[in-house]
Amino acid sequence: MRKPLLWGAAALFFGYEQWAFSQWMQQHGSVSAGLSHAWMTLRQDPMVFMAWNDMGIFTALVLIWLWRDVRRSGRSLAWWPATLLLGCPPLLVYLATRASEATTAKPR
Repeated sequence: MRKPLLWGAAALFFGYEQWAFSQWMQQHGSVSAGLSHAWMTLRQDPMVFMAWNDMGIFTALVLIWLWRDVRRSGRSLAWWPATLLLGCPPLLVYLATRASEATTAKPR
């Protein structure tokens, strides 16, 4: 049951990201204008800046875990840059296609 939920969440989140990017582009007209607006917002609102830092720390922790899990399991290292560049959808697909710990546990 977990795997279909992860696949569904990945698809929904990917669709949401595409919609949000489209709205962002319509609102700002160009990537540079959007990034300029985002930078101004970060500098002017301490809570946005704090949330951005929190997301950065969480992202770093997830990427460290993913790097270790990919190397331990022998899966493709392409999952790491895909997650770094595209966010949650590749990570959710990775989790959906990941073998359970019970079947991959190595004897000590």
